[in-house]
Amino acid sequence: MQTQIVYSKRKTISLIITKDANLLIRAPFGTNKSTIIKIIQDKKAWIEKKIDEIKKHPLCAKKDYIDGEKFYYLGKIYELKISNANKNSVFLSDGKIFILLKKQSSTKTVLINWYKEQALNFIKTRLNYYSNLLNCTFKSVNITSAKKRLGSCDFNGNLRFSFYNILLDQTYIDYVVIHELCHLFYLDHSKNFWQKVESAMPDFKQKRLWIRKNFYIIANSL
Repeated sequence: MQTQIVYSKRKTISLIITKDANLLIRAPFGTNKSTIIKIIQDKKAWIEKKIDEIKKHPLCAKKDYIDGEKFYYLGKIYELKISNANKNSVFLSDGKIFILLKKQSSTKTVLINWYKEQALNFIKTRLNYYSNLLNCTFKSVNITSAKKRLGSCDFNGNLRFSFYNILLDQTYIDYVVIHELCHLFYLDHSKNFWQKVESAMPDFKQKRLWIRKNFYIIANSL
């Protein structure tokens, strides 16, 4: 791990783990090095955890949304290719995500909007399949930008899913879909609820564990 200290006109010290798994420290002018060393020592566990996460998931560092970067879509890795155009559009081809970008448009905004559209369409398809399997009916489905909550279901049968689901392999999206549909029967996490989930996905515990370990790391890359 390499450590870089950048001094500037600021009031606080911040620690940043870069996408190369190095430590960047931003500090106010005049900050004593002993103060910085103490902060690093105090945050040692956090620093090591973040570096370990990046090394385990090398594609999950924060993106700059530039040509050649790698992005997840339905569990697969795609290289970003950006071209100028008269109209914004996104499509997949030959293992790449192509973005045609109008002048002054934001690559990140265009890509995120595409992710949201794909998430809605894909999740609707899976909802139709599993609602027939479970013999249940939902009222509506909407896409959110939540990073810590993959899905939710209210008393009226309205379902909400994070667009970040679309980064995951279909099998994990299916788990989230089944989970929320089963809340149409039980609005809790009782034994009966989990039995309902298991009836549609016998290995749901493995899916749930993987998501708990990996989802936030992947979602936090965007």
